[in-house]
Amino acid sequence: MSVDIAIFDLDDVLCRYDLGARLRALSRISGKMPRDIRAALWDSGFEDAADAGRYQTAEEYLAEFASRLGHEITRDEWIEARRASIVPWPDMLALIRRIAAHRRVALFTNNGPLMKEGLAQIFPEAAEIFGADCYFSFEFLTKKPNPESYRRLIGRLGIEAGKAWFTDDKKSNVEGARIAGLQAHHFVSHDVLRQEAVRLQLTAA
Repeated sequence: MSVDIAIFDLDDVLCRYDLGARLRALSRISGKMPRDIRAALWDSGFEDAADAGRYQTAEEYLAEFASRLGHEITRDEWIEARRASIVPWPDMLALIRRIAAHRRVALFTNNGPLMKEGLAQIFPEAAEIFGADCYFSFEFLTKKPNPESYRRLIGRLGIEAGKAWFTDDKKSNVEGARIAGLQAHHFVSHDVLRQEAVRLQLTAA
């Protein structure tokens, strides 16, 4: 089936996600130990709940983040710590720009409202490529790999599921997309993704 839109995950597809760097940045802000920060914010399930839509505004999310961190944190500090976790992959960004010359492209990531509001500061290259077609799991009140998250995304996009091609680094997320009827690619490298994009006639070799 032909592809009308190519949809991409964010972390570990467009960039390397370095949680350790983010934890160290939050440690400098709060004076807390990185392992304690991880326990309070990640191992506790807070970030998963945020990705799934528990907090619908950036203000609500940031207030709870600060409460669990045990230290006041500003929006700019949160954004700076999140930006520290991203190492962009220029070859992937260039490939998606080439695909965008021929097809609609979109971003779909498991993230909450502050990431949505701050994307242009955190990862300006991604914000520039995808424009308004940036979608965050919290908006759909569920997260990948739940097939319903993809169905709600497809509904928002106004397209047929079978004409969407989705790429993610996590196999479970790829399987969830396939269950929802999307074509899907498990990302392992730029070269393999490029070959698949060429096969689908999304870009020239």
